[in-house]
Amino acid sequence: MKKNVVLIITFLLMIASIGTFCYLKYQNTEITKEIDINNESVKKLEETVNNEKKEIDEKNDEYEKVKEKVKDSLEELSIWESIKEKLNNSLS
Repeated sequence: MKKNVVLIITFLLMIASIGTFCYLKYQNTEITKEIDINNESVKKLEETVNNEKKEIDEKNDEYEKVKEKVKDSLEELSIWESIKEKLNNSLS
């Protein structure tokens, strides 16, 4: 009688451990899928960030060029205004 009880308990524990193992294996598979999806999302975000950085660098370069052009134009304008002023003074 004791042998049968021990055998039944052992069998039930074995079924419970197999069920637990299968559940953990399933959860591991699901988590692995989620990790893969998240890694893909991270890669896409990194690509987007890198593209945005490139665009920002290009815009900064354009800004610097325009800034230099404006600075040169202001200097030229200042020169022309001084020439104009000198001419006006000489005519007066």
